[in-house]
Amino acid sequence: MQRNDYLIKRKFNSYLIPGVLMVMAMQLGNIVDSILVSGIIDIDGMTAISLSLPVLYFAQIIGFAIGVGGAVTISVMLGKRQIKEASGVFSVCMIADVALSLIFSALAPVVSSPLAHFLAQTPRLEELLMPYIYMYLLFTPLINVCILVSNVVTIDNCPKLGASCLVIATVVNLGLDYFFLKYTLLGMYGAGLSTVIGYGVGNFVLIPYFLSKKRMLTLNLKEGLRQLRTLWKVVKAGASQVSFLMMIILQYFVLNTFIQSTLGPDNTAVYSVCMNSVEIIKLFIEGIIGVIQTIAGVLYGEKDYYGIRRLVRRTVIIVSFVVAALMAVFIVFPDAVLTVFSFNKYEIYDAARLCVQLFSLTFIFFAANRITQVYYQTTLKTSLSTINTVLQGFVYLLPLSVLFIGTIGIMGVSVAAALTEALAFFTVFVFRIIQQKRSKLPQKGFLMIPDKDGDSLCDITIKSTEQDAVEVSKKLIESCGENGVPSETSGIIGVAAEELAVNISRYGYKKPGLSYVDINLSRVDDKLILRLRDDGVPFNPTEYKSDEDDEFLMTGIEMVRRITDKLSYTRVLNMNNTVIEVSL
Repeated sequence: MQRNDYLIKRKFNSYLIPGVLMVMAMQLGNIVDSILVSGIIDIDGMTAISLSLPVLYFAQIIGFAIGVGGAVTISVMLGKRQIKEASGVFSVCMIADVALSLIFSALAPVVSSPLAHFLAQTPRLEELLMPYIYMYLLFTPLINVCILVSNVVTIDNCPKLGASCLVIATVVNLGLDYFFLKYTLLGMYGAGLSTVIGYGVGNFVLIPYFLSKKRMLTLNLKEGLRQLRTLWKVVKAGASQVSFLMMIILQYFVLNTFIQSTLGPDNTAVYSVCMNSVEIIKLFIEGIIGVIQTIAGVLYGEKDYYGIRRLVRRTVIIVSFVVAALMAVFIVFPDAVLTVFSFNKYEIYDAARLCVQLFSLTFIFFAANRITQVYYQTTLKTSLSTINTVLQGFVYLLPLSVLFIGTIGIMGVSVAAALTEALAFFTVFVFRIIQQKRSKLPQKGFLMIPDKDGDSLCDITIKSTEQDAVEVSKKLIESCGENGVPSETSGIIGVAAEELAVNISRYGYKKPGLSYVDINLSRVDDKLILRLRDDGVPFNPTEYKSDEDDEFLMTGIEMVRRITDKLSYTRVLNMNNTVIEVSL
């Protein structure tokens, strides 16, 4: 009997589509907003949206810092079966998210016009920019709450609900975008209002989660206020995401300003197309990479290092295929990309075409950097994640962009971006190896995790059949004997494992034998801890009450309760996690 990654692959596949849909929904809002505004108003409208992004991303920092940081912290806690603490973190995140977002709402009437004047360098752009910024800032709480909760519900066994929330928000946004721009006189007010209404509807979609009795996490104002001290831990976990957004803000502000002042508004439109190309690559790969954030945090809390390795490997393979396909499209069909964004600056069309083709060369290392950032953030190696983000978005990008734009014009944007992504990745790669050799970072290799949990005595996967349930009992007793566990305690572990595994094989699946059960036995201090994980129907053995007429024959569960010291249960990532503790 050996460990396999069947359950990890099942979880990857089940979270992949919702994850991709979530990211697509958010990215499509930005991309299609630009396309609609460009097509219905003019290319200046798209430029105005591009100019507004520093302000919009700054407003979203709260939602992403607390949403992503909270989701990472909660996932690790759930992996450690710390449900009460995880609920406290969720509560404090909600309090902080709403309170801080209200500050933006209060400032919207005061700062929108000055910000538009500061960012735009022509009266026309300022006229388009101000209403869009105003509407977004005014309703920031609606947007940030939606971002936070959609991240958290995905971890709390509701990936489809998290995706549905953002998909519906985007559909409403785009539908109203077209209506307001085409058939009303609202102009850019309408573009901003459609975004706000979309997120409002998205929040409404999340109401069933808060009414559900099956969710692991609960909201408790009193508990949230008691755990305010954990907010720093959340922010620290989300530091990489904050850095990522801050770097984008600096990029858009500095480079937009520099290009407008040195090359003129027409070339700023080319830069906008390139930046929207980044949104397109994010549209396809961020959801795939996001599965690491959703699943790896829980596996890290469980110390399932084998599962983490298989998860990351699968992610890298799929992302590589997607990136290769996108690069081919941008290199072979640059005219189609320019057409999508209604680019009509024909006097610089050839330069724009070449710029798009060159810019696609950034995709390979952009993907590598995003995997690096998300993985290290999820496994709480936030310093490496943040260093990579700052190098990618500021330290290398801005000087190289100024250098190459000043030297070769607008094509310098693409050259600088490609060099930046490669340099950021290899700098962190070398830095990690040096720090590992100095023993300042753990383990060898990119993942920085052991081959297996040092406390683990046995880590195997069995088919969900009664025959394998019997065999696993023998395997665990054998492993206990090899590690000096007393025979009486070994017998208890063997009996408990067999009874629970038989129960899973009989009642966990409609067709027994078509799925698997992960079983891990570890020694922690003076206890043996046995964990069984399956993706069958939800069943909490700690709440089971014997009933002779029950269709489930649960006498084995009652026996397990009597012979072990503790029986606990969590339902995380839509998998049953049953844990038994036996004192040595």
